[in-house]
This record gives sequence, C-alpha cells and structure tokens, in this order.
Amino acid sequence: MIALWHTIFYNPLYNALVWLVDVLPNHSLFIAVVILTVIVRLIISPLSYKALKTQLQTKALQPRLKQIKKEFTDKQEQARQTFALYKEHGVNPFSSFLLILVQFPVIIALYWVFREGGVEINPDILYPLVHIPDTINHVTFGVDLAQKSYLLAFLTGLTQYIHLSRSASFKQASPTGDESDQEKMMTMVGKSMRYTMPVMITIFAYIIGGAVALYWVTSNIFMIVQEHFIMKRLKKKEIV
Repeated sequence: MIALWHTIFYNPLYNALVWLVDVLPNHSLFIAVVILTVIVRLIISPLSYKALKTQLQTKALQPRLKQIKKEFTDKQEQARQTFALYKEHGVNPFSSFLLILVQFPVIIALYWVFREGGVEINPDILYPLVHIPDTINHVTFGVDLAQKSYLLAFLTGLTQYIHLSRSASFKQASPTGDESDQEKMMTMVGKSMRYTMPVMITIFAYIIGGAVALYWVTSNIFMIVQEHFIMKRLKKKEIV
C-alpha cells in the first residue's frame, strides 16, 4: 500500500516540485510551492464545484428535510424519503465525501513533499528527465522556507478562519426557531470550531515549518477565491 501511494501520489508530486525549482528563475522554492499547490487545486476543482453545489442545494432543502423528520418517525422511512427528495432535485449527498476521499492522499503527499523536499533532495526517487537544481533558494520576500515562520503561521490561521467562515455560510440554513437540541448543539460546536481551529492550525503551521505553512496559505487563498467564483456561477444558473 505504501509503495502504491509513493508511485501514484508522492513521487510525481516530489518530482514536480524539484523540476519547478530547477526551471524557475533564481530556483525559488517559494514560487515552486505556490505553483505546485495551485496546479493540484486546479486539477481537483471539478470535485470542489460539485461539493459546493451540493452544499448549497442541501441548504435550500433544509425546510423540506425538517418536514420529513416531523412526518416520519421511522428512521428507515426518513432515509427513504430523504434520498427520494435528493433524487428529485438532483442532489448527490456523497459528492463532498468524494472530494475528501480524493483530496486526502494528495494533501498528505503534498505535506510530505514540502516537508522533505524543501531542504535536501533525494536523487533516488527522481525521474530520469528531472535534474537536481544547482541551488535551492529558500528565501523569497524575506521568508525562509527552511525555517519556522511566524508570518506564514499567522497567515495560515487567518486564511483558515476566512475559509471556514465562508464555508459555514454556505452550509448552514437560517434558524427557524424549531431546531432540536442536537441541531442547536451542532451549531454551537460549528461556531466554536470556527474560532478554535484557526488558532490550533496557526500553532501547528509554525511548528511544522515554512514550506508546509506556505502550502496551507496558498491552498486556503485558492479555495476562498475559487468558492467566490463558483458562487457567482451558481447564482447565474439560479441554483443559489
């Protein structure tokens, strides 16, 4: 399994990073990390579009879903009615899960690539056409990716908070006053995580080092911008 993961995910991303560092002006690791992160995000963009579309459609169907829970006390019947409603409106409730399933090995691979490929290069896993750069420039805009960075750690937490806040607005339906205690509890937990998670991620991003923190910042900014344009596109189609 580990060998397959290296073959499909880690090795291609590692070689892409080394190749970018080699061909970029001044052999900038900073720019290479940004470019590789954007490329990966662009590749999985179709899944992100479907996931966000599903979130918005599910949010719009919340009143109908609450009505189903009131009318049908049997859990199996609730499930049948819920899936019938999803089918009627063309909603795929598993699209977000598919995005996570595809993203997870890619994100883990990127994490290890940026963690291990930022300082020393392992020639044993390089493809024949990929050359080892003469030098690797770790410092760009005054930020040293080979060291821990307070600035990148702060930007990681800030962009994570913005992304979580925007995502919460897509997912959560407006309160109706008749939510169950469990739903109210979940809403409170979600609001709490919106503040605590960025703080935890800020600390983690500092501990883990500059290259991974830069990946995280770039990924968050990309997702914020991407969701903005997806929302505009969905509004034109009158989905929102």
